[in-house]
Amino acid sequence: MLLQIVKRDVLRNKIITGGLFIFIMLSSLLVASASHIIMELTGSLNQLLAASKAPHFVQMHAGTLDDSALKRFVSENPLVQDQQTVEMLTVDGSNVYLGNPEKSEAASVMDIGFVKQNQNFDLLLNLDNQVITVSRGEIAVPIYYKGQKQLNIGDKVNVTSGSFTREFVIVDFVRDVQMNPAIVSSKRFVVNEADYTALRGKLGEVEYLIEFQLKDSSKLTEFRNSYQSAGLPDKGPTIDYPLFKTLNALTDGIIALVIILVSLLLMVIAILCLRFTMIASMEEDYREIGVMKAIGLPRQDIRRIYMAKYIILAALASCCGYGLSLFTARLFTANISLYLGAAPKGLLQHIVPLLAVSLSFGIVVLFCRLILRRFNRITAIEALRSGTAGVGRTHTSSFTLSNRKWLPVNGFLGLKDVYSRFSMFGVLLLVVVICLFMIIMPVNLLNTLRSPHFISYMGVGQSTIRIDLQQSGDTARRFEQMLTTLKKDPDIKKLSPLITSRFKVLGSDDIWENINVETGDFSIFPLSYIEGGAPEGGSAIALSDLNAKELNKRVGDTLLIKAGGKERQLTVSGIYQDITNGGRTAKAQLPYDPKTVMWYVVAVDVQPEIPVAGKIEELAGAFYPAKITYLDSYLAQTLGNTVKQLRMVTILAITISISIAVLITSLFLKMLLAKDSTQITILRSIGFTVADIRRQYLARTLLIAGLGSLLGILTAGTIGQSLVYVLGSFLGASRIQLEVDPVLAYLILPVSLMLVVAVTTIGSTGSIHKSGFTNKIAD
Repeated sequence: MLLQIVKRDVLRNKIITGGLFIFIMLSSLLVASASHIIMELTGSLNQLLAASKAPHFVQMHAGTLDDSALKRFVSENPLVQDQQTVEMLTVDGSNVYLGNPEKSEAASVMDIGFVKQNQNFDLLLNLDNQVITVSRGEIAVPIYYKGQKQLNIGDKVNVTSGSFTREFVIVDFVRDVQMNPAIVSSKRFVVNEADYTALRGKLGEVEYLIEFQLKDSSKLTEFRNSYQSAGLPDKGPTIDYPLFKTLNALTDGIIALVIILVSLLLMVIAILCLRFTMIASMEEDYREIGVMKAIGLPRQDIRRIYMAKYIILAALASCCGYGLSLFTARLFTANISLYLGAAPKGLLQHIVPLLAVSLSFGIVVLFCRLILRRFNRITAIEALRSGTAGVGRTHTSSFTLSNRKWLPVNGFLGLKDVYSRFSMFGVLLLVVVICLFMIIMPVNLLNTLRSPHFISYMGVGQSTIRIDLQQSGDTARRFEQMLTTLKKDPDIKKLSPLITSRFKVLGSDDIWENINVETGDFSIFPLSYIEGGAPEGGSAIALSDLNAKELNKRVGDTLLIKAGGKERQLTVSGIYQDITNGGRTAKAQLPYDPKTVMWYVVAVDVQPEIPVAGKIEELAGAFYPAKITYLDSYLAQTLGNTVKQLRMVTILAITISISIAVLITSLFLKMLLAKDSTQITILRSIGFTVADIRRQYLARTLLIAGLGSLLGILTAGTIGQSLVYVLGSFLGASRIQLEVDPVLAYLILPVSLMLVVAVTTIGSTGSIHKSGFTNKIAD
């Protein structure tokens, strides 16, 4: 019997039922897809970490290496399980040709390093997550270049330096637990030991990766402090196991969070749609409900009749959404499979998405039960006598035609109706707000990642070109020569030399720790500060956001630093955002010892009329082997993959939002026209034409769409910005400001959504011609 009732109700309300089905299915599809992404990401990342035997602590070091002191430290430290020192031959991009023998990697932002396969841990893996082995003349290329350069097995890699040339054949692609992500600007190429020896003697500079595996990874902080206080090699950044996990999960984690947000918003829309659909259905059946109550049918049985439809509808939609997610999730997990590998499918990877969909289904059923509590307020006598639930409380006292002033009659009547029945129109208003939020938020996030200003979150000022010199035997001399040349160059508009050295800082637990401090004039290419400002004089220091949190410092606090052979008390002048070098950096104007310098940087702006590409090529030749980076290109190369995936999610969100706006507006108007059939008949009888009535409905929906657009813009700028703050806090940049294109976000997108609502209204109110309202007058 219940199935027959459900079948009849579905056939009677095909459009409404279809719309509800689509919303619940889309919400289930997205929440299941996001769950698939998270489970796939977790499983694949854990498998990569295990298969590669990832190190827990890595100290990069450029310069001479005291191996005996290192061995002594390892033998005396009870936390160390295993240790190895890895040589990496850093080669300038202008010496490397990938695939194309005519174009070098001179313009690449990536530091290219050649290594041998490691023996104990930090293993470099192939696409099957097996340990890579290569013979002479063969090379394994980082997976990053497979997508970036469209390289394939069998392509050639050429390394040249003067008369020296070595050609390699690509036999594999490298999954590197340390340097896999595009945001990490160093990449390791695996070659045979004999080839490595040949390259080492002809070009490049050796950098060391001093790697440790610990017996207990939870004691990583304790080990870091003991290493830093032991006076061991430390001319380079420090990276650790948690950072490996964060960087490898970053791109796909962002996408999963955006999809979850969209799925939750869809669930809210589905519930809103469900609410007014159920209420409309109850109002249509008000007299029938009264009859059922009058003949003694229990309230629970009446509820069961209504619940049956929505339980079956939600169950079928949830099942379809889950089934589709098994196919669509592959679109979002393709990047995971490429960079991390496909983990074996365990039972949990199927159960978690199923549980997420079941939770969505449960929310729909629970909401249905809450709505059906309205039955408690329906009496048999009232239902039989009136046959309608009424329209509820209205507010019309101040709205009369005599007060309409400059408003046309049809516009005034539409405004009056919205005011008098705002609780009902509020559903459409909330849908418009959510739809616009779903459009603006991903668009703003995409604009932010593509903006040149995003470079400020990497702890550097917004210059055009950045020149890097890694520390080596004669780097200080080369640096001075480079500055002299640049200052005389008429093409250079302004420049700022910056020197990063390592100092000791007294930590929050009263242990002396290492801190990387950049020294220079920070007024030339200023940073954006969360709090305070740039350090001025030798008694101030600015800290990165993550460093400030770990040292428990705020603006105005003091900290103790060892510099120039003595302890200095510095005042924190500002806190800035930095997602480079693990997010742990600082800036001050301190005297430094050339022996403690880790790298030299010159930030450069060229004259407006000078072509940047040509100038970069000129500087690369003049200052070889310095690394010359065009900062706009840096963002494109490091965040390009994230931007590509986010663009796909943005297109999906826009498509879904427009579809929702069309469906909800048409469903709402269908319900509204059914409720207003008597009122429309009266309006026709007193001389209003069909066109007049359609204009009144257009005025109603445009008013709601306009108000919803304003609220949607406000919500995207407040709640949306807060969500970005939360996301950025995991990266050491807790104040990432959304980059908003005002014309797009405040004009084009809202107006486009309003046009969609307007066109849908015009199309939906066309049924007034066919509804037979004119015939009712005669009746």
